[in-house]
Amino acid sequence: MSPDGQTDDHRERARRNYDRVREEVISAEKRSILSEYRADDFDSVLLVATAPRGGSSLLFDILRHHEGTCSLDGEHDRWFELHGVCYPALESDVVPADFDSFHRDRLLSDLLAEVGATERSGDRAHRVDNTLVRLPLQFPGRELPYGRIRERLLDGASLEEVLESLDIPPLQYDEYAERDADSPFGTETIEDRPFVTSHRDKRGLTADDFERTLVLKASGDAYRLPWIRERLFPETDVRLVHLTRNPAASINGLYDGWRLNRGFQTYDVGPLDIDGYDGSLWCYDLPPGWETEGRLIDVCLHQWTQAHRHILEDRDAFEDVLRVRFEDLLTDTRSTVREIVEFADLGASPLLSEYVDAPDEVMTTAEPRRARWRDREEFITGALDRADDTYRAVVEELGYTEADEWI
Repeated sequence: MSPDGQTDDHRERARRNYDRVREEVISAEKRSILSEYRADDFDSVLLVATAPRGGSSLLFDILRHHEGTCSLDGEHDRWFELHGVCYPALESDVVPADFDSFHRDRLLSDLLAEVGATERSGDRAHRVDNTLVRLPLQFPGRELPYGRIRERLLDGASLEEVLESLDIPPLQYDEYAERDADSPFGTETIEDRPFVTSHRDKRGLTADDFERTLVLKASGDAYRLPWIRERLFPETDVRLVHLTRNPAASINGLYDGWRLNRGFQTYDVGPLDIDGYDGSLWCYDLPPGWETEGRLIDVCLHQWTQAHRHILEDRDAFEDVLRVRFEDLLTDTRSTVREIVEFADLGASPLLSEYVDAPDEVMTTAEPRRARWRDREEFITGALDRADDTYRAVVEELGYTEADEWI
């Protein structure tokens, strides 16, 4: 988002259209839930925190298939951004624990706007409602025929068909992006591209669902953990999963993501002079100490280091914390997921048991392959060798001192 007055105007248009969809277009059942409940009405929250390209999209997608959970579609950053809890109101993605320049009740209500309950039968109406509440955040500059879109989707038209009829390239959505990964995107959106769609095993919320666990994940949460604990969910049982991944693999994914034209842009921070990047927008999280000049590989290194440093420093805001290695999620998926399920006290889930052996690919920057970072090993290790003491301390604390074990 642009740091000037255009940002406020952009956000106001998104808010106006979102309010209209919420009050007039979505189903009566969803309107009723949103008028009576907020995100902090859930008995418990399971929060996944990591650095960008740390594997949280895969873990989140697995966990949101547990029949004891409710979840959004992807990350929740868009709702924070809609409320101005982001740059340029803040100097970076760090949200101070005492930050209160936001409408708490409305934010917690908006966080609930796309939450659904996992159930094998699913609910097409839920997926349609989720599409509708997010379109204003995805295309805030466009006046879309939301009522007609709803009718077409409920009548059986595919999202792809509807998007194409509105001259919106479907490749902006994660499930279509691989068709033309080099096509450029526009820059004005509240939600980060590529957009993630709802999975089929979710339905709209009912009053009983607030006894379930709400699963949340966004890489930006690395910089706002005390604020989430103290300002958003002070009375809720919140358990934190700290997902780690070796620096080389994460930095390699960040480097690829910055250089793609299919999304991951987050902020307009002004002119950039970053060697290795020819775009105009900042990508991924905005850590403290960010710079508009330098080498892209060093920017990626800084993003990985600062995210995990903040999680390590702020984890004491939570009573229950579980550290999980993404490497273990890849090599021993079932037992790693079982450990998380037990930590969150979720119980058994037949749907999760079926899904965990063959999860979908989500938010990938290239075809998944173990140790893919070794394709540019000398380049990456060169950056790691000149890293500062903060990086080295994080690596040691996370147990990634043996590079020959990195995958």
